[in-house]
Amino acid sequence: MTSVIKHIAHPEPTAVWQARMDHAHLTNQDLVEPPYWYLDESTGRTYHDIYGCIGWPTEVSDRDHGLPGYVGIVGVIRPSSLKKKEAYDPRDANFMLLDEAQSADVPQLIGKCLELRDKWGFGCQPDLLTAFLGDPERFVTTLALANERIMEKGTERDALLIAPPDDFYIPNIFDTYVRSLQSSIAKGQTRFLFGGHTILRDCITEFRKDDPAVMSAGGLVHSLLNRCMWMAQVRKTMFSVEEAI
Repeated sequence: MTSVIKHIAHPEPTAVWQARMDHAHLTNQDLVEPPYWYLDESTGRTYHDIYGCIGWPTEVSDRDHGLPGYVGIVGVIRPSSLKKKEAYDPRDANFMLLDEAQSADVPQLIGKCLELRDKWGFGCQPDLLTAFLGDPERFVTTLALANERIMEKGTERDALLIAPPDDFYIPNIFDTYVRSLQSSIAKGQTRFLFGGHTILRDCITEFRKDDPAVMSAGGLVHSLLNRCMWMAQVRKTMFSVEEAI
């Protein structure tokens, strides 16, 4: 699948990076905006960064077939242009659901995940969509077999990695993820936009406990709110970003 994402670097990335780092040190800031971003060439929108999440299908029982799995792509919105005197703090950026898919079949869900990561820029920058947030301990064998086939056609860097979202192993974490997601869509303080997509929105409305869509998207939003993942940590020593840009 052809990617709609283009990686854009500032014309003077190293100088801008150093200036931002110096300013962060002087003002005692912990986070700094990297000197690059992503352009959606199909819409003209720009994003600080793009992330993926995956929720595996729930268990099948003698009462029902469980809930289907879910894959979502979320962009951290970067204003395409700003007026000179317009105040903008990238730490307060909003999030937009860029794409989503659903399937009760695990191999098909993995296939959807691969399609969406290719569409949304995987490979155009070393760290973009290298790992999806989700449960890394479910369907390990199925994922391993899929990765074997992926690596036969490419390299180890092409393997689909699953990493746990923040606080994933805390008991009853679904409650926390739901609260994070609900706070981000609350009227008057909205930070999460559905972008015209309906699967996640309908799942939130219907609300079933441990719904994979709500669980995975909630985990991603919770992680974004906790860590400002699209920002870089300020360090005492300068490091090179030439490979990343």
